[in-house]
Amino acid sequence: DCCLIPESPFYLEGPGGLFEFMEHRLRENGHMVIVIAEGAGQNLIEEHLRDMEHKDASGNKVLLDVGLWLSHKIK
Repeated sequence: DCCLIPESPFYLEGPGGLFEFMEHRLRENGHMVIVIAEGAGQNLIEEHLRDMEHKDASGNKVLLDVGLWLSHKIK
C-alpha cells in the first residue's frame, strides 16, 4: 500500500500527508502495509535525535530507526 524511500520525501500531517493516506486506506480496506526503507524520513525525526550522529566501524553514518519512530507517531 505504501513504500517510503529516502529519495522521495514525505510528510505526516495535513492534506496529502501520510496520516491522511492511512486513514483513507484503512477506511477503504480495513488494513494496510507500510514498507519503510533504511534512510527514509530521517528529516522528520526530532532535531535532538538527529544531532547524535554516530558512525559504524567503517565510518559510515548510522541511520536512526525511522520505523520505530513512525510506529510511535502512528499510535
